[in-house]
Amino acid sequence: MSLAFSQPWALLLGLLAAIPMTMTGRQVVGYSSVVMLPDDPLSTAIDRVLRLGAVVAVLALAAGIAGPYSREQWVERIGTGAHIVLLLDRSSSMNENFSGRYLGGAAHESKSAIASKMLAELVGRRRNDLFALVAFSAAPIYVLPLTQDREAMQAAIHSQGTRGHGVTNIAPGLAMALDYFTGRPVTGSRIILLVSDGAARMQAETGDYIRQIFQDNRAALYWIYLRNPRGGGLSTVPKNPNESTTPEYFLHQYFQTLGVPYRAYEADNPEALQRAIEDVEKLENQPLRYREKLPRKDLSGFCYATALVCLLILLVFKTLEVKPWRS
Repeated sequence: MSLAFSQPWALLLGLLAAIPMTMTGRQVVGYSSVVMLPDDPLSTAIDRVLRLGAVVAVLALAAGIAGPYSREQWVERIGTGAHIVLLLDRSSSMNENFSGRYLGGAAHESKSAIASKMLAELVGRRRNDLFALVAFSAAPIYVLPLTQDREAMQAAIHSQGTRGHGVTNIAPGLAMALDYFTGRPVTGSRIILLVSDGAARMQAETGDYIRQIFQDNRAALYWIYLRNPRGGGLSTVPKNPNESTTPEYFLHQYFQTLGVPYRAYEADNPEALQRAIEDVEKLENQPLRYREKLPRKDLSGFCYATALVCLLILLVFKTLEVKPWRS
């Protein structure tokens, strides 16, 4: 533990601890012949203990005023979990509910609001995971890097439950999500959790690039497809296959060629969405090595508590002190 002081000058007050060693603070009782008094080892021991208590009290008060604290530090931990990047669709179609009715605004029944609520609950349950968040519509939005701060992540997710804008363009969002892993050591499972209700046509060059960085970063992909009644299934071959009219089907086919673990879930109601999220939780509970940042910790309370105990002991003995008598 690395110890530091916010007000180190206050440590000079510790020099006052020399006072109890030279002065007692007790009243002197006159006696006609001190040499006639018998030796009293108990009283001598009590006197030394009281002097030591006064010294400790002064030193503890000086240390408390100086504001001692342990510096923040990184510790390595081993648990079970994963590094998860949430890739959340923020296009205008996410303002609809699962029946296809447009709600807009911050309606609690929209796909965006429901997905945000359930993802925030997922973050709260996964205590050992590192989470990051990317939102996307026509362009990706960098929201939060990989972090263990559950409150910050949940607040960021809830902020994505409001009105969405633009069209769905998944490729730039995938590239930004994968960039979170670039240059980081592989210490556990890596997951891109894509939550989207649509797709868009992907150029061949872009597809090759995305495939390569998926393989370079060894990241798995899970796609929770929030299907509405007008949308087709991912595995059902459309009657008139066309990347403009049924991009979800072709995107699903492309994801199967990534060469990394991939699984797709079709959710056409909130219950199906919840089941998909729970299934992802069960799949990714692998050994995980990660570093946790311990915040700065204030130690002044311990110093003041020590001083209080010593002063209470001195006060008790002060009340037991024999008062000098007067003739």
